[in-house]
Amino acid sequence: MRELAVSSRDPETVGFRRIGWSAAAACGLAALVHVGTAGLLIGGLLLVVLGWSTVVQPLIGLLMIGLAVQVRPRFSRPRPDLPTLTRDDAPSLFALLDSIADAARVRHIDIVQLSGNFAVRLSLTGVRRRRCLELGLPLWQTFTPQQRVAAVAHEVGHFAAGDIRRGSLVGTALSSLAGGADLTQSRPEGTHSGVALSPTSRYADEATTAVNRFKARGRTNNWIMWLPGLLVRGTARLLTRLTRSGSLHVEFRADEVAARIASTRAMDSVLRDRRLADAVGFEVHRLAVSARTFGHGKAASTEREFWDRVAVHARVLPHRTGDGPESPLHTDAGPPPAHRRGEDCAPVPEPRRLARLSRTEAQPATITLDPRLAETIAEELSAPGRLLARKIIRDCVTT
Repeated sequence: MRELAVSSRDPETVGFRRIGWSAAAACGLAALVHVGTAGLLIGGLLLVVLGWSTVVQPLIGLLMIGLAVQVRPRFSRPRPDLPTLTRDDAPSLFALLDSIADAARVRHIDIVQLSGNFAVRLSLTGVRRRRCLELGLPLWQTFTPQQRVAAVAHEVGHFAAGDIRRGSLVGTALSSLAGGADLTQSRPEGTHSGVALSPTSRYADEATTAVNRFKARGRTNNWIMWLPGLLVRGTARLLTRLTRSGSLHVEFRADEVAARIASTRAMDSVLRDRRLADAVGFEVHRLAVSARTFGHGKAASTEREFWDRVAVHARVLPHRTGDGPESPLHTDAGPPPAHRRGEDCAPVPEPRRLARLSRTEAQPATITLDPRLAETIAEELSAPGRLLARKIIRDCVTT
């Protein structure tokens, strides 16, 4: 009985129980959001159909339908401006992704999109909820092969851990609340009218009167939308707060999945090398500006060598951890030494995750990216990588 009483007060058990109640409350609140959206749509249709003989009811019904359309669940879609890869385009890459998904016991990834962000993100797209992996080439070129496996395994681990923020119920509810918050957001009136007219100009009085009327209508709309906006923003904050503790738990679980698949050393180095995002991003932007300014007549070679130059720059960055045997598993999660502060060495990111990872038993890799497979994947990414480099050079924007 004493052991049972002690175990019931165990912090981990209590924490998991609290996370379970928070997740259940978040799912219930998300369901209420969807029920409210459906109620707006159905109520608006009934007012339009049944109250057609009147004038007021159809107008109110149309307003309710418009609100329902604005706050409808939004399903993200693959970006049409980014290179998209299917299984036929990159069989070796998808073979690696399938092996990672099988090791994590989750559904396979459907499509891959290359981006200029220093990130890897797995999301659900469309009504069919297809799994789309955003593969940031700056991160891919910076990380070592085993770090790439760890980064992908961590994203896959979010679904293995049951991340409700990325699920269909809570994720779409958050998107609905974001649309409602945008609709009910108060519009600033501005400090000036926007038209500079001389008092002696023709129609100056009429223009000033029109501007004042426009401001008055804006103030009226802000007052009308104040209470609905307060309700929408409050619901969004509550839903975010309910899922906050669960999200931290999901991060820990995803780290464990990545450590089990790619090794603890690789996951540790991934968390530490995320600090290189700014340095690599600056180099990508510098290369894009340089190619656009001085690369006339050399567009093909510039696009072909763009990501190779990013990789060369990443290899010589100071404080790069890597995952080779010469890099021991770090057990500290504190800031850099005092004599190196103030340089380009940023504080170690994610200290809680690093500390938790260092307390666990070091695990070897169950999936490795050997040099031959890495070279094959690089060949598969070369053509879409050139398309992405062309877009970045043209727009000078990585996102």
